[in-house]
Amino acid sequence: MSFQRRFALVLALAGIPVSASAAFFQIAENSASGIGNAFAGGAAIAEDASTVWYNPAGMTRLKDRQLVVSGHYIYPSFNATVVSASTTTGSPIGGGGGGAGEPALVPNLYATYPVGSRFALGAGINAPYGLATEYESTWAGRYHALRSDIKTVNVNLAGAFMLDDRLSGGAGVNYQHLDAELTQAVDFVTLCTVGALLGIPGASNCGAGGGFSHPNNPNDGKGSVTAAGNAWGYNLGLLAQLGDTRIGLAYRSKMKYKLNGDFDIDAPPSVPNALLTDPRFRLVDSKAKAEVVLPSTLSLSAYAELGSRWAVMADVTRTGWKDLPELRIMFDSGQADSVVTLNLKNAYRYSLGATYKPNDSLVLRAGLALDQSPVTSSSDRTPRLPDSNRRWLTVGAGLQAAPKLNLDFGYAYIKLDNSGVTKTAGGTGTENFSRGNLSVDYKGSVQILSAQARWLF
Repeated sequence: MSFQRRFALVLALAGIPVSASAAFFQIAENSASGIGNAFAGGAAIAEDASTVWYNPAGMTRLKDRQLVVSGHYIYPSFNATVVSASTTTGSPIGGGGGGAGEPALVPNLYATYPVGSRFALGAGINAPYGLATEYESTWAGRYHALRSDIKTVNVNLAGAFMLDDRLSGGAGVNYQHLDAELTQAVDFVTLCTVGALLGIPGASNCGAGGGFSHPNNPNDGKGSVTAAGNAWGYNLGLLAQLGDTRIGLAYRSKMKYKLNGDFDIDAPPSVPNALLTDPRFRLVDSKAKAEVVLPSTLSLSAYAELGSRWAVMADVTRTGWKDLPELRIMFDSGQADSVVTLNLKNAYRYSLGATYKPNDSLVLRAGLALDQSPVTSSSDRTPRLPDSNRRWLTVGAGLQAAPKLNLDFGYAYIKLDNSGVTKTAGGTGTENFSRGNLSVDYKGSVQILSAQARWLF
């Protein structure tokens, strides 16, 4: 397969919805070789062209031109057990819980090109953030979330320079594109009840025939927001060689998005137009926009060789999720903003790994990681992504299949801590007024299979 065809394939796959496997909706799978070590030492190993993403300074260690193509099959499982669900007025909402995660394929592509003995150039395409969850349309939390789909594609151009025999520096520029789709059911029984109290014509009859003791409520509507945007950022890195040990420090900037899109509302026939167009509701099709900040990351990694066969590695990565306190969607129609409070905190990921080389053509890998969730409480956890602390167990292997071809494989099992979502409906105008009360318990896990090919030129 030609380079052009590989490049086109990765761009096509990048449009596939993905399920977050790192904390919140971050995607850690940016290298199949790295997954075997749970990405421990990611900013220090610099063993293939994926170092463009993890630490661009590592490109000075790669003496040949390289092309790396990898793919990761992510199989998440989020199982929701509904404890209770009711409308603002206290009427029970039927429907139960169920599963929400969607399996997906995540691709990566990297290339590096040494220019002389001290300078190197590189490029990478990957998907650093993503989310794909979808509930049955009749589940009890449908007024909070149905489908949540976020896709990103990141293009990273980078350069590196060897300052001396022990120290290298690198920098890159990043262009990122984001597509988002968020849908939920709309509780028109409660809205009609409120509309009747406000004297809106026809509102007193639009809830007739409804009822929340069963999930198939004929007075449910549906709202959806689709939006897209672009952002620019940068990444920096340092790599120091201290005897048999390498230390890497890498930083990726935050990405500031201004998303633009559309809000579409689907109301049942019984809802009067007077309610939909009333200035206090304004539930009409409209342009929508949002400002979203995806977080910066700072990684400190170490890689140490223990003789000719063994190596150990470690990593600490801080992700600045505090820069995303809420998701606020604004509408051109004059409708009140739609808000999901997140109250995220900055989170840390700790990982340890080891490799063993039984011979010159085979390497075996293993790793452990603790990935902290940025979610601070059950009231701030969202059914769109019921995130919690994650524990990784990974294994992998690398094989030199030919003098200029290496193959890498990895497997990860990620266990999520049990968690809960607790949403409380407030008065008119509050965040969850029309969404209702909801209490859900979650159990979750993620499995990942990864494969990678690396060509040397």
